[in-house]
Amino acid sequence: MPLVKSAFIPIPPGPRPGFDHADIYRDSSGASRLYVAHTGADRVDVIDCQAGAYLRALPGHPGVAGVLIDSGQDLLFTSDREAAQVGVYRCSDEKLLARLNVGAHPNGLAFDPGRRRLFCFNLGEPIGENCTASVSDIGQPEVITTIRLPGRPRWAVYDPRHRSGLREDPRPGPDPGHRRRLTDNYPHHRRAGSGPAWAWIDGERLFCAADGQALVVMDRDTGAIEAVLPLPGSPDVVMHDPGLRLLYVAVGDSGVIYVADTASLAIRETVPTESGAHTIGIDPDRHAVYAFLPGSSGAAVYTDY
Repeated sequence: MPLVKSAFIPIPPGPRPGFDHADIYRDSSGASRLYVAHTGADRVDVIDCQAGAYLRALPGHPGVAGVLIDSGQDLLFTSDREAAQVGVYRCSDEKLLARLNVGAHPNGLAFDPGRRRLFCFNLGEPIGENCTASVSDIGQPEVITTIRLPGRPRWAVYDPRHRSGLREDPRPGPDPGHRRRLTDNYPHHRRAGSGPAWAWIDGERLFCAADGQALVVMDRDTGAIEAVLPLPGSPDVVMHDPGLRLLYVAVGDSGVIYVADTASLAIRETVPTESGAHTIGIDPDRHAVYAFLPGSSGAAVYTDY
């Protein structure tokens, strides 16, 4: 079935337009809240997924770029780019637990729940140079090590099989106990597209959305390319609905959501949103996709029936 627009949720605008990454909190009762980095307002906005309504904001996050949630650990993390900090919340009651000083311009986040390690990938100063990964022990909480990166990082994905993340050359690879793995990469992607923006792991496959306007599908272990699907512009956020086996790719410059079938590796459809809408969130329980619209200052809700 096609992705159909079912609602629009207004969000109070900030001094500047612009949303960034989003993630969902799901509790044992089946309730869920979506948290989105409202970069232009220096805050995190909260949406009630059941009611389809804006709830409130978590203020005090200068230039917030990322939100990452681990519902099982009841944790919410923010990457506050202009403050060079990571915010750590207990998500159930939104209590701020800590602010951790990390590297310059933090961006991507990945969390290892087994060891309670948070990886924060920093864009450096100036942006794109002197990039690092800050590794924090959330049990303390404190930053325990900083690792230099050979390229500019984008978002990150945690792979429990390899204890890994994503950087500019997309070998999902950092393990603070084995620093050598940070320099590993998958050279194959350069034949298909460059500048990976976001990745997702589904089974044995790694889906990498690249700035070269391609969705590159690779074997998660070997990096061998299985497919290259063209995109209608440079992608940003990627979200996955495991129940439907569908991957949603936000393309902001074209103002669309690209929908791919992760089983057949086929393009299913392209859904228009709004120019500049490069951020999406997903509620997999309700098969709902939220596109955050900077021009309209709100979230358009699309449902896969």
